[in-house]
Amino acid sequence: MQSRWWAPLFLLTPLPAAAADDSPQDLSTLSIEELAQLPVRSASKREEPLSRVPNAAWVITNDDIVRSPATSIPELLREAPGVQVQRLNATQYAVSARGFGGYEPSNKLLLLVDGRSGYSTLHSGVFWDLRSPLLEDIAQIEVINGPGGTLYGPNAVNGVINILSKDAFDAQGGLIRGTAGARERTLGARYGFALGSDAAVRVYGNYYDREDMPDRAAAGIADDAIRGWQAGFRADVHGAADSFTLQGDLFDSDRFFAPGDGNHGHNILGRWNHELTGSSSLRFQAYYDYFQRRELLTVNSLETVDAELQYNLASGGHELVAGVGGRTTRDSFVNRFNAFRLDPESARLWIGNAFVQDRLALSRTLSLTAGVKLESSSYTGVQLLPNLRLAWQAGERALLWASVARAVRTPSRIDRDLTEPATVARASQFASEKLTAFEAGYRGQPSASTSLSVSLFYNLYHDLRSLTFIGNPFPLQLGNDLRGTTYGVEAAVTRQLTPWWRVTGTAAWLGKDFELRPGTIDLSAGASLGQDPDYQFGLRSRMTLPQGVLFDAGLRAVDGLDSPAIDGYVEADARLSLRLSDAVELYVAGENLLHARHLESNDVARAQWIQRSVYAGTRLRF
Repeated sequence: MQSRWWAPLFLLTPLPAAAADDSPQDLSTLSIEELAQLPVRSASKREEPLSRVPNAAWVITNDDIVRSPATSIPELLREAPGVQVQRLNATQYAVSARGFGGYEPSNKLLLLVDGRSGYSTLHSGVFWDLRSPLLEDIAQIEVINGPGGTLYGPNAVNGVINILSKDAFDAQGGLIRGTAGARERTLGARYGFALGSDAAVRVYGNYYDREDMPDRAAAGIADDAIRGWQAGFRADVHGAADSFTLQGDLFDSDRFFAPGDGNHGHNILGRWNHELTGSSSLRFQAYYDYFQRRELLTVNSLETVDAELQYNLASGGHELVAGVGGRTTRDSFVNRFNAFRLDPESARLWIGNAFVQDRLALSRTLSLTAGVKLESSSYTGVQLLPNLRLAWQAGERALLWASVARAVRTPSRIDRDLTEPATVARASQFASEKLTAFEAGYRGQPSASTSLSVSLFYNLYHDLRSLTFIGNPFPLQLGNDLRGTTYGVEAAVTRQLTPWWRVTGTAAWLGKDFELRPGTIDLSAGASLGQDPDYQFGLRSRMTLPQGVLFDAGLRAVDGLDSPAIDGYVEADARLSLRLSDAVELYVAGENLLHARHLESNDVARAQWIQRSVYAGTRLRF
């Protein structure tokens, strides 16, 4: 596939203008103490400082995003400790936490984008090629490693990734960003404006063009390039006791595996917040989401309607959150590539839930969080998803916590309805995969210039997917015959070496031990368990130098994979930026700088050699 070049925007002369209202906020100027107070919402569905969160939590800030060489959401997630990112090819990623890595096995991580679920009813995973927002308009990405079923329901098994976009009031004025390199070109634009003193709107568009990976490891892949765009808007109204948000997106992309391949879709979301008193509030959110994916003679579409009402109360020593919600989906999967089918080809599914969680202050330094979600779906009866957390503020700068929680992955359409006329029978009794998770952790500041977080986990899994032999008339059927444990540790340390230089190190180690139920077999050889590195390390340096010069560099080391075996790898990325003013920024960046190519996945059907990438770009604000 030949390169498609357009005039690099970094050669443009910017229009003379005053600095925009959203001139880049350099969080690297914040102290370690101030960074510990960054507000996080995902852990308890209410805003609280990161230092108080009794979870394995990590925040990728807007400053992290705009200073990163990454041009996609999965690449940004490499910064979070314990999150495993495998790039399969130019188009596809597999993102997981605490095991189950791989394109198909990575089905236990929940993605939220401004409250919209990225869950796929087809296979319970996330299609990352459907998510291409304007990165500059992301306020922050909150990563919770560990179960979140009490608050978020199915698929929040091993973690929750919550992408939060900027309020329209925080994205005023104009922005243009462009990059150009041998492997990729991007172009993004946004304009935000106020409607009086109480309302604001922003509109955006984002274009990307990613070349195929030419040295193909996977047999039969003709072209893995992708070219597409996403556009949308967000409107916010703030009143004395009420606030309202309305936002929507639409997207379209072309892929080149086979003629006609590509994605398109749209969504719209409304959210209303009402302050009842100074200590209680109501929140109502509803959205509609639709997408269609065409890939290698298959067509997969999903339509989702979702609504949730939430109540928050802070009274005495209690911090209560409770809510009810409902979701209906209609999906379709048409396969002309081979003989596998879903029976029925299209289905409507329903999910209803109610949840309550309370954080009780047992003393000035000790708190207990207890909660439970009751959920019922078209494929399951009522399921209980409880959690219990104990947090001890051991000092002014130290939090110790421990928890036990239950989470489930409810059956997907493939789990229940996959069939092949000669070999595979529908598994109409396929049950939810179940997790009981034990966690403990520390978050604190050993010194004024150092922050440290460490989490340990021990996960017990039951009823994991297997492939069994059942005999006449169909030889094979999906079952729930695998079980076992994962265990490990995740850590991150940040050190402010000087006022202008900050360094962060991350590490994760994972152990696994799985087995079959006695008297059963798994003809898939544990395919649902995925392929995971035993360890991964990261080191990131961030320098804010005089004269508007910013230099950021990262190094990561990832262990190899088995069956089939591929080597581990060490790679680096870097970004050098010159901010001529609040309105003009020029930069050069590179990813995978140490080697011309490397493999990150051993998926023989999809994995390509990942190439080195270097590009130049600009951001103009007006």
